[in-house]
Amino acid sequence: MNRLVRTATTALAALATLAATLVTAAPAGAAPSPGAGLDAAKTAVAARIDKRLDALKGFESIVNGAGQLTAAHKAALTKLIDDQQSGLAALKTRLQAETTAPAVKADAQSMVYDYRVFILTGPKVRLTVAIDTELAVVTKLRSQPGADAAKLDAIAQSLQGKADTLLSLKPGPDGDAIRAQVNPIRTAAKTAHADLKALRKKK
Repeated sequence: MNRLVRTATTALAALATLAATLVTAAPAGAAPSPGAGLDAAKTAVAARIDKRLDALKGFESIVNGAGQLTAAHKAALTKLIDDQQSGLAALKTRLQAETTAPAVKADAQSMVYDYRVFILTGPKVRLTVAIDTELAVVTKLRSQPGADAAKLDAIAQSLQGKADTLLSLKPGPDGDAIRAQVNPIRTAAKTAHADLKALRKKK
């Protein structure tokens, strides 16, 4: 039981860490400066792709180590990560062959808009792990003597379908719109975690 709750705590706490480690870079739409040179622009974009590939490796480790993920959610996340790794690797290869500034700019935009590794894929991984873990905790608590069935039902209901909704979200150019869709799910997961922690303290 304690292990399950600690797993949920770790998954949720990591969300704050994720925000603090996001890559800071020039806007995706900024064209390479002629003075900087095409090669320098390509090197900069390639480095940003590598940071995303490194992040995906970390997300892959989280998925593989999450014992409470449902089979369907694990399969969906594994496919998402595999597809993004393949897509970004192909994008990096294409970038190296570019010969014009507009083409490099288009690749930089694709790197951000078509993948959204940091503001969408990361939350998909961490929040799905947290939600599935919290639902497993609800199931465990139901079996304990004196369980508050009404409260546990309310927690489970608050999480119902949230992971599937999150996994259905698509990347795109509007980062604010993506965050607006993710934030209510993050809030639901955090609230459920706090409620479960409060129930445990009553035991």
